[in-house]
Amino acid sequence: MKILVIGSKGFIGSQICKYFANEHQVWEADIVEDKRDNYTVLSKQNTDFDCLFNKTKYDVCINASGNGSVPISLNQPVFDFELNVTNTIKLLDAIKIFCPECKFINLSSAAVYGNPASLPVTENMQTTPMSPYGWHKLYAEQLCKEYYYLYNLHTINLRLFSVYGEGLKKQIFWDTYQKSLSSTKIELFGSGKETRDFIYISDLVDAVNCVIHRGLFNGEAVNVASGIETTIKEAATVFCEFLDPNIVVKFNNIVKPGDPFNWRADVSILQSWGFTSKTTINAGLENTTRWLKQHSQ
Repeated sequence: MKILVIGSKGFIGSQICKYFANEHQVWEADIVEDKRDNYTVLSKQNTDFDCLFNKTKYDVCINASGNGSVPISLNQPVFDFELNVTNTIKLLDAIKIFCPECKFINLSSAAVYGNPASLPVTENMQTTPMSPYGWHKLYAEQLCKEYYYLYNLHTINLRLFSVYGEGLKKQIFWDTYQKSLSSTKIELFGSGKETRDFIYISDLVDAVNCVIHRGLFNGEAVNVASGIETTIKEAATVFCEFLDPNIVVKFNNIVKPGDPFNWRADVSILQSWGFTSKTTINAGLENTTRWLKQHSQ
């Protein structure tokens, strides 16, 4: 297969490239300079995607680009809209014109659900985002539906829950690690009772592979998660045990804007396509900690 990854220098995009490069032809595109073959440097503003599709016919295009920060979206909603919505419709239109047989995988987010009314979260639940990031991810999903129904493009949205692992330089584990460099007393937001459905990066990439081979590509959205609910306190405790058993974690009971309380995904659809979550939270955090320590030296 010929696979194009947009956002190939990011945490998820880079892992997807690494995984598929073993057996397939992979093209990459991002805003970072790189002289390698099959790599395209994209403009940070007014991005033109036509140049990616007018010469090469891809079997799959994976959109792993865009702003992935809720706080940034709250402070710069127009910036977030341009990266997560405008660029999505530009990609879809380029595929429509130059490569209509290409399967388009849009990496969306569980942020579209906001605070779900009940658990587990199923794909047909009401979507009530709590941030510009969540709303814009939902708009991007609607665009994928639009281009499926009106132009017969093969599109699918993957609602990613809490992805973590080696290479991620943001969110709870990265923030905790950074704080541990100067103190063994660490303060984190929230009460610690909030829950997330963590999925390890290698499991996510396996899920993408399952979607490519068995996904329906009918414009709909599919949950991508482990299906296991873990409290923030439990995750932080396990992580700190690997990092430094002397660390003491305190929660300040301050809820950050845009943060939901509880998440656990129903992953029945993904499992029906052959997906199984192979990495426990303990194993994934041990690998993550090892990577952090190696890259701090």
